[in-house]
Amino acid sequence: MEDSRLSLRDQAEVERSSVEAQNTVLKPVDPLQIARYLAPPPTTPFALEYAFHLLGDVNGMSVLDLGCGTGSNLVPLIKRGAHTIGIDISPDLIRLARKRMDDAHLQSALQVGSAYDTGLPDASVDVIYCMSLIHHLEIARVREEMQRVLVPGGRIILKEPIRFSSTYTRLRKLLPAKDEVSDYEHPLTEQELATMTAPFQVEGKRFFRLPIVPLVNMVLPSMTQSLGKTDYHLLKRYPALERYATMVVMRLIK
Repeated sequence: MEDSRLSLRDQAEVERSSVEAQNTVLKPVDPLQIARYLAPPPTTPFALEYAFHLLGDVNGMSVLDLGCGTGSNLVPLIKRGAHTIGIDISPDLIRLARKRMDDAHLQSALQVGSAYDTGLPDASVDVIYCMSLIHHLEIARVREEMQRVLVPGGRIILKEPIRFSSTYTRLRKLLPAKDEVSDYEHPLTEQELATMTAPFQVEGKRFFRLPIVPLVNMVLPSMTQSLGKTDYHLLKRYPALERYATMVVMRLIK
């Protein structure tokens, strides 16, 4: 059922998220899996682990998981001592997030809401944790809302898919798109990322996932660990390859 209060873009995202929710099976929290995100090193070859590294000490802080989805990242955030707020535009995903919290016996504020208008007070959030959300949205609008709710000196941990290479963009179009991708989302261009980061101080920027990683992973998923390490060493040794990376992670300071 369509919600007349939502834009076509937002409605498409709700519909995409509904499919994601239907295909999601919540599993019991695995302590070993959560441990990966409690104190990962700066040299980790994995983007999500690095995002948790950039998070720093959040014990006792207010952390907004913007676009929280099913709440998988809320668990390690809570385990690190944060007071969490999860917001997602999808009622279906928020229902799953609530179930995840209940099953894990954890507490988090959760609400259905827009990233453009969270309803949170001005300067009320210490940290915004934002994983692969911005490329779904109107960048300037969500950036303004993030600035509004962050305290002075607050930080954003950002992970986003990117396409800086026009050559790779053309080649990527030859591969079939995933069914759950909406018509409005796309990896961020260099200019779009600059629009997002312009008002902030950028720290700890790192690039991940050269095109060979997802391509080989589709055929040989057992190679994930070794591919990640190869990817890390190639990008570290040859910085010019960063232009062909497909993921970026950074910390933004207000």
